[in-house]
Amino acid sequence: MAKAIPKIGSRKKVCIGLRRNARFSLRKSACTITKGVIHVQASFNNTIITITDPQGRVVFWSSAGTCGFKSSRKASPYASQRTAVDAIRTVGLQRAEVMVKGAGSGRDAALRAIAKSGVRLSCIRDVTPMPHNGCRLPKKRRLTQTLQWKCVESRVDSKRLYYGHFILSPLRKGQADTVGIALRRALLGEIEGRCITRAKFGSVPHEYSTIAGIEESVQEILLNLKEIVLRSNLYGVRDASICVKGPRYITAQDIILPPSVEIVDTTQPIANLTEPIDFCIDLQIKRDHGYQTELRKNY
Repeated sequence: MAKAIPKIGSRKKVCIGLRRNARFSLRKSACTITKGVIHVQASFNNTIITITDPQGRVVFWSSAGTCGFKSSRKASPYASQRTAVDAIRTVGLQRAEVMVKGAGSGRDAALRAIAKSGVRLSCIRDVTPMPHNGCRLPKKRRLTQTLQWKCVESRVDSKRLYYGHFILSPLRKGQADTVGIALRRALLGEIEGRCITRAKFGSVPHEYSTIAGIEESVQEILLNLKEIVLRSNLYGVRDASICVKGPRYITAQDIILPPSVEIVDTTQPIANLTEPIDFCIDLQIKRDHGYQTELRKNY
C-alpha cells in the first residue's frame, strides 16, 4: 500500500520545532558551587547575570532574553529580578561577591533579588567605567618672552618738569592695566621725595585770608610753595625760612635753607610785595613718601 506524501508546509513546521527544541537542549547543565562571584551587567536593552568561581571561570550565565522576555521588556526591573533568581537557584550559591556594571534600570532590582535570595554577600562593588573625555591633551608650550623697555620720546620742559614716553612690550591681554595701575601706585605712594610740609605766617588767622601789601592771597602763596622742587639726601625734618622786605618779587632763591638741602629751580615765584613791608615765613622741609593727612592747627 502506498504511503501518503506529507505536505511541504507540514514538513517545515516539523523542522522548525526540532530546531527550537535543539536550542534549549544544547545548553550545558550548570555546576553547583557554594562560593563565587556574581557579575551583573545592566544595560539599557538587556540584563545579563554571570556567575563565576573565585578564580574567574564562568559557571553559569543567564539573561532576560533566555528567561522569555522580549524587546523592551528585557530591560525592565522585573526581568532583571527574574534573571537573578534563576541564576542563583540554578548554581546554588551560599556566599558571593557582587560586581555591578552598567547604568540600566534593572541593576537595583537585580541587587534586591540577590539580597533576598539568602546568599551571604561579602561585598558589592560598582565597576562601571566612567568616561573622562579621552586622554588629556598635552599642554601648550609656553614661550618665555623677555619684557623690553623702549624710550619713544624724552624732553626737558624746564628745570622742574621732565617728560618721557616709554613703551613696555610684549604684554598679553589685560596685563597692561595691571602693570599700569601698579606703576602709578608706586610713583605716587612709594617713591620718596622732599617738599615743604609746613608754613607759618605771623598774625594770619586762616589760609584763606589776605595780607596787606601782598598781591597774592595766603592760599596762592601756599600753592606756590608746594611747587618748589627740593633735592636732599638726609632724612627727618629740616627748618627753613623767608625774611624779606618789600617792595619786590619773592622767589625760591630767597628761602634760607639748611646746608643739606638744595633748590632745583630757584626762579620759582612765591609772592609779590607791592608795599614796603616785612614779610617772614617759617618753613619745615620733610623727606617722606605718599600722602599724609595733617590735623588742622592754628599757625
